[in-house]
Amino acid sequence: MTITYILFVLLLLYAAILLFILVGTYFRRISKRSKKEKFFSIIVAARNEERFLPHLLKQLKDQNYPADKYEAIIVSDRSQDKTDALIEDYNKKYENFHHVIIKREGEKFIGKKNALNEGIKRAQGKYLLFTDADCAPKKNWIRSMNAAFTPNVDFIAGYSPLLSTKEGIWNRFIMGLKNLERLSVFTVSAGTLGWNWGVTAAARNMAYRKKVFEQVNGYEGIGQIASGDDDLLLQKISKTGKFKMAFNYDPDSFVPSYEHMSSKSRFEQEKRRGSKWQYYPLKIKLMTGLVFSFYAFVVISFLLAFLGSFPWNIFLAVFLLKWFVEFFFILRGALEFHSLPLMIYFPVAELFYIPYFIIFGLLGTFSKYRWKD
Repeated sequence: MTITYILFVLLLLYAAILLFILVGTYFRRISKRSKKEKFFSIIVAARNEERFLPHLLKQLKDQNYPADKYEAIIVSDRSQDKTDALIEDYNKKYENFHHVIIKREGEKFIGKKNALNEGIKRAQGKYLLFTDADCAPKKNWIRSMNAAFTPNVDFIAGYSPLLSTKEGIWNRFIMGLKNLERLSVFTVSAGTLGWNWGVTAAARNMAYRKKVFEQVNGYEGIGQIASGDDDLLLQKISKTGKFKMAFNYDPDSFVPSYEHMSSKSRFEQEKRRGSKWQYYPLKIKLMTGLVFSFYAFVVISFLLAFLGSFPWNIFLAVFLLKWFVEFFFILRGALEFHSLPLMIYFPVAELFYIPYFIIFGLLGTFSKYRWKD
């Protein structure tokens, strides 16, 4: 049957993609650690973040790094809660904390990109570090990123797991599934960066030389897109072919982020993540398009088998081979990011990830989404 041949061809291509990425995780551009203490500018965009901002500010203040070697620029983007008061308190107490206030939406850049751009313009450091207001950087975060910035590194991405703000068995189960999904994304990030190919990164834990931002003209060309201050910028940097990129595997560099969204907000965020696909470079579109096609054919073959129009043994063979390849791919990430307990969620995640990927890919591409209030 034609669908059988298509399924196995797509499976082989899918396996080849995962193998390519997996091999990339073994390429480490950060070999020797830099010892010279560089000056860093930490940029944080905050909008109505009174709940988590006090913890972030304290984490940044308590960094195991000389206070005269870094500055924290916190940009309040049209906040209407106590965000400004919290930032201003640190601004008055500590010389290396700075408060930037944005009162209206930007014309050239919108949303978070506008806030980050204003922060970058005020940055004194040659090295820029980024995290979010709902994150909890470890005390050696700056020191770890400093060591990773060797002369042959221009851009660094890092790992960022989710932390729960709720209790209960059901919530732990949901968080396990979410963290496993994020683990797979960060494995993709690490593997592709190993090939010096910028595909994806998380703004919660990212760094680059300021000259890189300036030489690619910052957010020019992507400034009117509501999201993508991380991966779209990374892809723009990668497209030049002039810069060296790397992933920081050091556990001290990990930046946990608090999961605090409502189901509705999470739904809108997932649509927003899916919406960026239309702006990706052709190579990434082709790669993700192939994955989407493979998943779609897996679903089609399952439905046909359920209706008695396709052999169950063929469907099960393809699904088990897919399971085998993905298991070792994610296991690699789990070992690198010291998250082996998450593998217990893998069998369940296998059942839900395909519909999740397809649904939000379609919703993100063909429907509108709501940005943060």
